[in-house]
Amino acid sequence: MSDSSSKTSSSDGDRKKKRKKRKEMRIKRKKYGKKSKKMEAKTCQRAQNPQQVVARYKKILRHFSKDGTMSAAFKHVGVDRNTVVVTAPIAELYIAAPVKYQELLKNHSSQVKLGVFATQCGAAILEDPAKEDTIKTFKASGKSELSSH
Repeated sequence: MSDSSSKTSSSDGDRKKKRKKRKEMRIKRKKYGKKSKKMEAKTCQRAQNPQQVVARYKKILRHFSKDGTMSAAFKHVGVDRNTVVVTAPIAELYIAAPVKYQELLKNHSSQVKLGVFATQCGAAILEDPAKEDTIKTFKASGKSELSSH
């Protein structure tokens, strides 16, 4: 009987040591903190008009050329990928066909949502295959042609 009780007391001692070590590690983590590998997303002002959408798109392309990935550029600018996908036709039309963009912009009012204006820009791009090809070539070459505008 005494043999079995001595075994349990030594295993209890091991358990206590492990608990103490875990507790020390928790305290260390609290004291120094754990560094996060994720980059915190910036909160960004909502784009109110097409000019702000174009400016945001330019900023994303600038960060893309520096960071190398679109997801890092989106995080850095503080915008969701889906938001960029929805509003991209506005900036693409601005780059590929500035005359058509200005024409659509004249008819745009602040009461119309940006998503609707983006749809109009997308339709304008699809109407003319030359504009579509221009945008595809810019994307393929990695050039944004934003410095000329």
